[in-house]
Formats: sequence, structure tokens, C-alpha cells
Amino acid sequence: MKKSRVIAILITLAMIFGLMPINLSVVSADMVEDGDKIIITGDVTLDNRLVIEGEKTLVLEEGCLLNAKKGIEVRSGNKLTIEGTGSLKATGTDGDSGIGVSYDDNSNATLGDIVINGGNIEAIAGVFLYKEANYGGAGIGGYGVPSRKYVGGSITINGGKVYAEGGADEKDYSDAKGGAGIGGGNGQYCSQITITGGEITAKNGSCASAIGAGNDVTMGISNPESIDISGGTIITDGNIGGSTWHTYMGEMLNISISGGNIKARQIGGGSKGGFASLTFGWTEQTKKTTRIETKFDYLNNVVFDKPYMKENDTTHKVLTSEDLTKDDKAIAMVPYTSVAKKENTIKITAKKKNVKAKKLKKKTVNVKALKVNGAIGAVNYKILKKGNIKKIYKKLKISSKGVIKFKKGKYKKKTYKIKVKITAAGNANYNSKTLTKTVKVKVK
Repeated sequence: MKKSRVIAILITLAMIFGLMPINLSVVSADMVEDGDKIIITGDVTLDNRLVIEGEKTLVLEEGCLLNAKKGIEVRSGNKLTIEGTGSLKATGTDGDSGIGVSYDDNSNATLGDIVINGGNIEAIAGVFLYKEANYGGAGIGGYGVPSRKYVGGSITINGGKVYAEGGADEKDYSDAKGGAGIGGGNGQYCSQITITGGEITAKNGSCASAIGAGNDVTMGISNPESIDISGGTIITDGNIGGSTWHTYMGEMLNISISGGNIKARQIGGGSKGGFASLTFGWTEQTKKTTRIETKFDYLNNVVFDKPYMKENDTTHKVLTSEDLTKDDKAIAMVPYTSVAKKENTIKITAKKKNVKAKKLKKKTVNVKALKVNGAIGAVNYKILKKGNIKKIYKKLKISSKGVIKFKKGKYKKKTYKIKVKITAAGNANYNSKTLTKTVKVKVK
């Protein structure tokens, strides 16, 4: 029997009895394609761009490194999911994205779907030189060429550690026209960016957003862009939303934030054009971890599903849309939740006092009989018209410091029982508290 026939029979028997996976093809010793999974177990270097066809899950096992030297292609109609604890470095060339889509003269390619659930991901875009200008792709998302178009697709990050860098930084390239860290290349934006978790650092190319649109997105694009953030840690020196040059997207940029620890230069439509609708909210799960440090600009609509306040603001002032758009500098904001206040610690002692009737006939006498300790908030005093002071009530006054004033006049020689209501106003953390004390003043 020929050797090839023996091998064929053995493989057939193994598949029948489930001893080896179906559609198993070995790319290298450390890179195995198993059905809809591409499993990386060690160090693998790819010299050509990895093209994803259909729905594939890239599994990065602990300690591995996949170095995709020309990036990973995920075009419309295809989906890539990345998971595991290993590392991936994807570097675009000639204006291609690190992970996403590259330019094709024939297909004018649009983006597919990218989902990142885990791994240590580094995605760096390439730069395309055309007529002495440099066009950058997105770290994750679209490509960078001298065109303006909607690149479509979706990018979802649920976990992992992600560094995404858009191409064509003005510090490194002349006449730089940059791509977003996550989103569109030059002249582009994608359809949907969703972040629910992970640690994300996004760096934009020249005039692009860090997360959102690439440089020079023009008006007339009918497809909406949406950015939804409900968790994760996001750090960027750039914008989230529109780019910083020629971003004319009207009301088609929708940003929703309901969680996450976010630090960005700006959130909104972009610093030189374009407008965005911004919705804020939070859940019981995210209210303790949500923190947003940024400034806001080019917002045509701001909706607070639930209130926010400035971080460490002792006044506990709930923010409104005006508070966001009027701040020239970045503010830090957190969800506002009512907190159970503590009991006021005010304590009062009242001493018995003596006053001579002869002295009262000549002048007003101040009686310092009340001592207040531990009061939280401003203290207010009021003499109550009760007991044996009803007839002389108009002759008595009490100062803001609790000093009882007996106006000059004729008083009977007796002990007057003066009831005083004392209120400590409290503050954001302590309730108000009211006590009543009786001051005994003997006129003799």
C-alpha cells in the first residue's frame, strides 16, 4: 500500500473517532488554525498582512507574541475576535491600519467587525506618502489615503490592555494628515465604537481624534457615528469624538458615557468644527468606578440620564450642560449619589445667671448663659414666647452669638425662665439639628 494512502486512512479514522480536530492546518509550530480559531502558543512573526476571512477568534495564549509586521486585515463581512493573555503587535504600512482595513483601488474597502476581549495589544498605523503629504491610518480601524469616506464597521473593546496609535504625527512627518488611534484613518470615521472594559491608551495622528474620527472628515456623510463607553480605563492626550480639523459632521456624532475611568483632552465634536450629541449616565455597577477628566466642546445636545458633580466639590453642586461647555480647562466629574448624612454633633449647656434690677433700670444688660460646642454648620438662636416671659417678650432679644439682651426697663424681682431654640444648619455630610434649652435669669 502506498505511504500517502496510509496517511489518508489514518487521518480519516482520527476524524471519525474525534482524536484530532477537523480542518486542522499547521501554519507554524506556534500558530495553529483550528476551525474558526487561530491559536498562538509561542513567538510568531508574520511578514505579510494577516487577512481574516469569515469569523475568526485569535487566541493569544499566556506568554506568546504574535508580531504581524504588516498588520491584520478585517474587511466588511468579516469578524475578528481577540482573546487570551498573550501579546499581539500589529503594525500597518503604507497608510494601512494596524488592525482593520487597508486601501484597495478596486474594492475601496470598508471595515468589518473587531472585538477585543483580552490580550496585550499594540496596534500602530502606517503612513502613506502622496504628493508630498503624509496620510495616516488608524491604529485600529480605517486606512489613511487622500480620500474622504465613511469606513463603516464596528470596534468593540471588552477587556485586555490596548495601545492604539494613529499614523502621521506632525512631530515626525511634514504636512501630516493623521488617523485616529481607534476609529477612522485620514478623512474617515467608523460606524460604531464600543468600550465596556480593558485598559486603553489611544494616541492620534495629526488633527485626528484619539478615539473617533480621523483628520479632515467632511460634511455630507449620511451615516451616523456612535461612541459608547460604559467601562474600562481610557487614557489619551487627544479627543474622544470629532477630530481637530475640518470635522463637519452636523448632528451625526453620538457619544454615550455610562461608566469608565476616562482621561482625555476633550470630548465632543472637535475643536475646529463639527457637533456632537452627548449623553451621560451610570449604573449601580459603574457609579463607584466612573470618573471623567476632560473638557467639552462643540456639543449641540447634552443629556444627563443621572446627575454628575465635580469631583471633590464640597458644595455637591449637580452639573448641567452649561457647566460642561463653559469650562475652558479640563474638569473631573463623578456620578452624584445622595449619601446618608451623619447626626450633627452640636452640644449646648445653659448656666443660671443673676442680674440686678437697679442695673436694668439704667441700661441694657447682656447675659451670656449659653455655651455651644461641636456644632456643624451655622448656628441660629430664637427666644420662644413661652412660660413666664410672655409679658416681657418684647423686651428680650438674642444675638447671632447667643447672647440674651435684657432691654433697659423695670423688671419684677424673680427668676425668669427663658426658652431658646438653637439650630445647627449642618452641611453636605451632616444633618441639621435643633435643640431647646432653658436659661434661668434671676432678677434681684
